[in-house]
Amino acid sequence: MAVWAQSGNSPYSLSGLGELSLRASMYSLSMGGVGASNSTPISLNLTNPALLSRNSVVSFEANYFGELKQVSSTLLNRRYSFGNIGYLAFAFPIVPTRLTVATGLHSYSSVNYKLIAVNKIPFTPTITEYRFQGSGGINQAFLSIGTSFFKRFHLGAVANYNFGFVQTEIASVLIDNQFTGGYTTASFDRVNVSSLSYRLGVAYRQPMGKEHSFNLGYVTDLDANLNATRLQTIQRRNIVGEVISSDTTFAGAVTRIFVPRQQILGISFEKQYAYTVGVEYSFQPWSTYQGIHQENMADCWRISLGAEVIPNINSLTSYFARVAYRAGGYYTLTPTVLNEQQIKEFGINFGLALPVSRTFSSANLAITLGQRGTTEYNLLRERFFRLYVGLTVNDPYWFQRRRIN
Repeated sequence: MAVWAQSGNSPYSLSGLGELSLRASMYSLSMGGVGASNSTPISLNLTNPALLSRNSVVSFEANYFGELKQVSSTLLNRRYSFGNIGYLAFAFPIVPTRLTVATGLHSYSSVNYKLIAVNKIPFTPTITEYRFQGSGGINQAFLSIGTSFFKRFHLGAVANYNFGFVQTEIASVLIDNQFTGGYTTASFDRVNVSSLSYRLGVAYRQPMGKEHSFNLGYVTDLDANLNATRLQTIQRRNIVGEVISSDTTFAGAVTRIFVPRQQILGISFEKQYAYTVGVEYSFQPWSTYQGIHQENMADCWRISLGAEVIPNINSLTSYFARVAYRAGGYYTLTPTVLNEQQIKEFGINFGLALPVSRTFSSANLAITLGQRGTTEYNLLRERFFRLYVGLTVNDPYWFQRRRIN
């Protein structure tokens, strides 16, 4: 008989490279994640580099998020909290509305879990406690470029430098009624990643009258072979967790980690500075993923819907008429497979862009309410609330020479 308990961020970050982060700016996060076809000149687009060319001013964006999570099963119900920086990005036009370059840093994945399995040894009072723990994640430093042709066609590319680590540990200890603890045997495994990957994007904007447009966008992350090194040790620890002895079983370079191509297709309809409605679909064949460990992963897909409304961006009498109101939702089949069940996730999003100056800079707020997993099939269900706080600073005078009379 096994009884499971959990603490940390997410039990579903134990497969592959961890829990994958959505590559999206505050503009997209508030709208279900849509961003392949839709954009705005006053916010950065981190999803499709082709649409960077719509930015005609120097921009800086950053966000931070906090998460409250309830993890439930048929045996437990616990709450956890977590927070981190989401991304930092800086964009500047080389040729305004024609060629823009952006650089920054964002999270690609995160690993943070702690699981405990307890097995009773038959016909004895002794039980064996197994502890599974993981930490780390992969970050990406990126350089993007976007350009436009004939005001309708947009092309872009991103070069990512992936860096970080995934650290896992499996420990076991015998416990009985007379003596708790004792020596623990632990297997420690750390994989360090340092490699390049690439993203390409294309978009087409078809004018419909003077103010409206119908938009198409396509984004693909190319197949990536990530360089990695690995350190494996077997450790013996005392009752307080101090390492008594440690033997290295492997240290050095390993076979590259293969991450399959992701494809994103989006369509949207907009009236610039007034409203936008978009839908997006993405697919990634994670069944072809090749990592350090033998893992059972499945192809994943995601569908997103989102909308934005700005009542009157030029209003001089009403501040709230210049606020951007955003909402959206998503449903995804994740690549994680446990107990022969592919884990599902869904959520709804709401957000605001609050103007802070006449240069179209804004303070951004977004929330996500979602659920991942289920309590059926001896699995865990995560219900989460995420709050995103971001800042967009636009400077239209960066490249203009200032004069003093």
